[in-house]
Formats: sequence, C-alpha cells, structure tokens
Amino acid sequence: MEKSTKIEIGADELILWLRKNKKAEGLANDVLGKKIYYLITELEGVKLPEREAVHWSNFVNDKNVGRYDLPKSAAQYEIDSLRLGELFVELNKL
Repeated sequence: MEKSTKIEIGADELILWLRKNKKAEGLANDVLGKKIYYLITELEGVKLPEREAVHWSNFVNDKNVGRYDLPKSAAQYEIDSLRLGELFVELNKL
C-alpha cells in the first residue's frame, strides 16, 4: 500500500511539463494557470501563500519566458502525492 505524502508543486513546473511535451500549445500561461488551479483544487490540493517569483533565467528578456512559453511567476500548491497521477492524466488532456 502506498503511503500518502503532501508535496509542494508549482504551476510553473506543470507549465514546463506541458510546454516540454508539446501539450496545451496555443494556450497562454494565465489560461493554463486557471486550469491548473481548478484541477488541483478538484483533487483536494490547496494553493499556498504567494512567495517569490520563479527562476528560469538570469536574463530579464529571456526568449523562453513569455505568455506562451514559461511563466514569470506562478502559484504554488500542496497536494497529496497519491493524486499526482490523476493530475497528469488531466493535464495531458489539455
């Protein structure tokens, strides 16, 4: 039997996975962020208080950061590790 563990995961990590795997092409980060929020809360995850911005690059105008690339900032969540499979199944449908 698998043991349940709470983990922290950021919308930035999930958006990276989506972009890297050519999923949700044409969807802007703000739209993806809302969908991610909905999915995680449906899986009984919770949004954590805002912290610092994400750190993809040391360059202000990095070509990989933008509305249809990687986000400049992202919400952080806490979710049960046993629900991650369900989360990625749903993300894969975007």
